[in-house]
Amino acid sequence: MAEKFAVIAKEHGGIMRFVQVSCLGSSLSSPSRFLRAKAAGEEAVLKEFPEATVMKPAVMIGTGDRIMNRWAQFAEKYGFLPLIGDGSTKIQPVYVIDVASAIVAALKDDGTSMGKVYELGGPEIFSVHELAELMYDMIREWPCYVNVPLPIAKAISMPTEVLLKKVPFPLPNPDIFNLDQVHAFATDTIVSENALTFMDLGIVPHKLKGYPVEYLIQYRKGGPQFGSTVSEKVNPDWP
Repeated sequence: MAEKFAVIAKEHGGIMRFVQVSCLGSSLSSPSRFLRAKAAGEEAVLKEFPEATVMKPAVMIGTGDRIMNRWAQFAEKYGFLPLIGDGSTKIQPVYVIDVASAIVAALKDDGTSMGKVYELGGPEIFSVHELAELMYDMIREWPCYVNVPLPIAKAISMPTEVLLKKVPFPLPNPDIFNLDQVHAFATDTIVSENALTFMDLGIVPHKLKGYPVEYLIQYRKGGPQFGSTVSEKVNPDWP
């Protein structure tokens, strides 16, 4: 699909700017189908439209995101959160508004971003466990984790993966144990040392703690002003 859009844009003749939104960590050799598809899209777009700008955001955080929302929903429903591996994988989540700002900045510049690739990570590097701690802090619940070793996580994900390939119609992916996410959490995904970043677009990305994750208050038990840890003086084992 990305290649088709690039061909149409090139053949049109009057379209000067093309921005392809990919993903940090995309690679044709990745074990993740999603990351391979993103890398193929980048390659196809740049082949047809060499002047295109490629944005490679890290996992994006914001209302409706596919990571912290899913974690909060799972923790709210089951009372714990499974961590693939030991939660030590490094990621560099980015506020979705900053990614949007980067795209706008590229479209408005004097052409300096044309034909370039930008890696968009937030100002902080988290382990998966640390990001989960931020989620728990926002929903005001006592953190409870179950470490799931990588081989076991893959084994849990495989039956669904096989089913998704065999049925002739689309099926929803599991929120936690889908194979792409398992592969993603098996490898550190941070901005490369010499990559073009937000700084090159004149943007200072937001730290996540605070406003960017305030949407998680919807998962607090009893309403936005409440939650199990509203008073840290109360022990969760207190009868």
